[in-house]
Amino acid sequence: MHRRLTQRQIEAFRGVMLRGSISGAADMLGLTQPAVSRLMRDMQEVLQLRLFEPRGNGIVPNAEANLLFGEVQQSFVGLDRIEHTAHEIKRARRGNLRIIAMAGPAHGILPRLVARFLRDHPDTYVALHNHIAPTVLERVALRQFDFGIAYAPADYPGLDIEPLPKLDAVCVLPASHPLAARAVIRPEDLHEQNLINHGARSHIAVKLDAMLRIAGVMVRELAEATSAEVLCRLVGEGVGIALLDPFTVTALRDPAIVLRRFEPRVDYPVALVFPSGMARSRTVEEFIAVLRQEATMSRLLPDLTG
Repeated sequence: MHRRLTQRQIEAFRGVMLRGSISGAADMLGLTQPAVSRLMRDMQEVLQLRLFEPRGNGIVPNAEANLLFGEVQQSFVGLDRIEHTAHEIKRARRGNLRIIAMAGPAHGILPRLVARFLRDHPDTYVALHNHIAPTVLERVALRQFDFGIAYAPADYPGLDIEPLPKLDAVCVLPASHPLAARAVIRPEDLHEQNLINHGARSHIAVKLDAMLRIAGVMVRELAEATSAEVLCRLVGEGVGIALLDPFTVTALRDPAIVLRRFEPRVDYPVALVFPSGMARSRTVEEFIAVLRQEATMSRLLPDLTG
């Protein structure tokens, strides 16, 4: 009768290959060294292959062993993937929340809300990613996330789009700047001031540039940065004035900067985006309710309203 490999022999072989010795495999598998040696001997007899060469008091794998190990690893990777999938299924059962957002919300309001939500729902697992708006829309449409927060058109294939309450960009100034004494900053106040921004293509920069041109206001554009947090740091260092999203400035209470309303308002039109046709879990609905309540100018920046 033809003998076949056993699962225990394969596990012992893998242990020897991973740990580099009989003793290491024995520790890994919770077996005695003689037991592992016997399993290796039996495996080689079954395969009619010599897999190891003696070296000193130990053994080293030969070319045949290395080839065989590649196949063995493939099967164990398959098992690992099954275990990982099962873990994800269990995690989803207890509550799973996958969020992707632009940098402003991701760095500003969301960490605080996620922390609060996890305190109230300790069995929930939250994944929070940030990316540029087009990527947010694409990945939510592909159902890789439960929802996203981003600039969004009125219509986008594969998405249900729900605008958040109207939000305004906020003027950020160095605390020592003369304009910091004013409650409201207007375009004409920026004449011949140093300005820093997200770059010419950002929504806020485009709107502000149009306002300044209409008002005939000349500014000195000294710097730009892709991160609103970095821009706030530059303002705090006295480089210039910036108009930024309300989410980021909420999270940065830096004594080196002050926040002021800007009029006429420069809207920050972000929306919640959901995979079209996909049922929302109770966990998602509960988090969205909290988010909608908090994502208003009066909640984000109570000292700028009223």
